[in-house]
Formats: sequence, C-alpha cells, structure tokens
Amino acid sequence: MAKRHPVLTSVLVALCLLFMGFAFLIGFIQMAVVLAPIALIAWWIIQKRNPQHGQAEALSIISSVAIATVVTFAVIQAIPYGRNHTNPPVTGEPKWANPETRDLMVRACFGCHSNEVKYPSYANVAPISWAVQSHIDEGRSAVNYSEFTTSSRRGDDTIEVIQEGSMPPGFYTRFGRHPEARLTSAEIATLVAGLKATPGFSEGH
Repeated sequence: MAKRHPVLTSVLVALCLLFMGFAFLIGFIQMAVVLAPIALIAWWIIQKRNPQHGQAEALSIISSVAIATVVTFAVIQAIPYGRNHTNPPVTGEPKWANPETRDLMVRACFGCHSNEVKYPSYANVAPISWAVQSHIDEGRSAVNYSEFTTSSRRGDDTIEVIQEGSMPPGFYTRFGRHPEARLTSAEIATLVAGLKATPGFSEGH
C-alpha cells in the first residue's frame, strides 16, 4: 500500500505521530488504539474510489483520512467508559495532623486519589474521558484517601512520591490545568511535615 498510496502512507504516519504525541502529553498512551479504526476506514474508502493521479489523488486520500477520523471520533463517543462521573461514598479519611495538611492534600492529590473527584468539562469527550477515568481508577487503586484505614498502611509511599516530585504527575498540570495542584516548595515542606505527623503514613509511626 505504501507504493500505491504514498500520500496515504505519509498522512497516516503523521497522524500516528500526532496521536502518540498527544497521548504522551495527557499520560494515556493507550489512546493510540484509536489509530487502528481510522486507518481501516480510510483504507476501505480509498479502495472504493476510482484511482486518480496527481493533486486530485492526494486530495482524495487526505479527505478519506479526514472522513475516517471524524467517523471514528463520532463512534467512540458512544463508548460509556469515562462518562459516569459519580463518586463512591467517603468511608474514612486519615486523621490529618491539621486542616492545612488536608487542604494541601485536596489540592494536590484528591483529583485522582479520593472519592471527591471534580470532573472537568473536557472529561465528557472521548478519548479524553478515557484518559481521565483511567488516571482516577489507577489513582484510587494505588491509594484512596476517602477509604483510608491506618491498618492498611496504604499511605506508605505518599511522602516519598511528593518529595520526589513524581506526584502529582507532570501531565496533570500541563497546559495550565489544575493550577491548584502546583504546590510551592514551602507548601511541599509544610505538607510533608503534616503527613509525618498524620497516623497511617510511614513517617507518622
């Protein structure tokens, strides 16, 4: 197909790189699976058309890829995953050392690690909605501060990842999103000190 349709091949390669780059920026590499139906639909449309040459062929191929992209985007909106924006009940939180510690945790961590998630408006549009829900599911699975018990010791790594700067992850605040989660050095020091004094965290015992 690369020899017969060099323009199609180039467009699909560029589209693949675009999707992969965007998926990396939002921290959801799995989104690249959207490329498969786009390529298949584009290939099917091209096979149904009469071969043309020169600029007409190039425009025909590019329009086919564009149509395939629009069709795929429309179809994936029907996938229910990521559209149920309800939160489970809060069954228990850590006994925070002070209100400031909780406030800082809410700002930096509760967006994925709690049952008090505030879903942004763009979380209604696939495949962004998939990425948002996937991050929340993974976050709650790692540690959920709304279902916290000191006996489970699920807060063991919290202080470490905050000090390392790996939480919140870079994609969470990229493009100016969630500015409240960008803690200053002083706020991070205050948060770490508060967590060390909070039962259920490794440094708190």
